[in-house]
Amino acid sequence: MSLNLNMLLAGKIAELLVISILFIRLTTLYTSSLKNKEITKEWFEVFVTEDFEAVSAFYADEVQYQSAFYGGPIMNREETLDYLKGWHDAMENITWEAENYLPGADPETGLPNGSVRTYGHWSGTNTASGKSFRGLWYHYLTFDENGKIINGGDFGDATGLVMAVSPD
Repeated sequence: MSLNLNMLLAGKIAELLVISILFIRLTTLYTSSLKNKEITKEWFEVFVTEDFEAVSAFYADEVQYQSAFYGGPIMNREETLDYLKGWHDAMENITWEAENYLPGADPETGLPNGSVRTYGHWSGTNTASGKSFRGLWYHYLTFDENGKIINGGDFGDATGLVMAVSPD
């Protein structure tokens, strides 16, 4: 009887240990997600000021970033910064109206990973044509332990937007 009791007790201790580890992991991910959500909001606030040096400071040395242009590649840090500078150079009075900021998930496991997703509208004016635009976009950002962007991407009709606001 005491053997069964010991086995039952050992099983309960193991269950509590697993639950505790899961709780600690989820708490850490939740805290990380909240911190990264604030960094993401700050990134958008800085991007619309067109302060390229400040925008650049958000990125880690090693970055993989998905372009929103048709056939656009996965870009490294230098290519990503050139891509972002291109938007600054082509557009004025840029605004971001976020509909939401959501916790992201690891694409392989589906589990929360501290990344941030956001949907919203970009608005502004094309520098060359003076034509205005407003478009719905989706962005995702993944951060390292220092709060720097290591992975991300843009999804929206970048090619269509550029064509729509090009000079006549």
